[in-house]
Amino acid sequence: MFNNKVFKAASIALLVAGLGACTMQPPVASKEVTPNNDDWYLVRTDETLYLFDDATVYRDYLVTGKTTYTRDVGEKDKFGQNVVLVVRAEDKDKDPKKIASYQFYKQSLPPAAGFYGEIRKDGVIFVAQRYGDMIDMNNLGEPIFRHTEIASGPNGERVVYLMQKEESKPVALISKFQKIYGITPAKG
Repeated sequence: MFNNKVFKAASIALLVAGLGACTMQPPVASKEVTPNNDDWYLVRTDETLYLFDDATVYRDYLVTGKTTYTRDVGEKDKFGQNVVLVVRAEDKDKDPKKIASYQFYKQSLPPAAGFYGEIRKDGVIFVAQRYGDMIDMNNLGEPIFRHTEIASGPNGERVVYLMQKEESKPVALISKFQKIYGITPAKG
């Protein structure tokens, strides 16, 4: 019985000492950069698939039709379009394999919670709240399940919300899209 009490006391003392040592250690700075994995944007033109991972760069492109920093990755997608990364200034010299938009395209980067994405193709805006829905849309060229709103985009575009089979109208996603573009919802 004495040995049991001594053993328990010694175990508790070691545990407390170990925990105390852990709290006294200075935090180690992570060399990992937080991945830019909360949003992804694709724009398909007749010849090019542009990939964006930055909302500001993407919206600048939508307004001006021009890009400042691009990286042609020397690949064509399954539809024969050249794959081009549109990047922020700080990413212009990065290896394409380390750029989030390319990692999403190659399906090698998991999305963050609260993911948001858009695909623009033939004057239609496809909006997603799940990375998997964007992958399906990009691979198939058409959404599997959708909710469509005619002329509800910022410039009167048709907006198609990518959905799962069991979902009803994606009210929160529609609201998020409208907020991003400053669209006042129609009174119904």
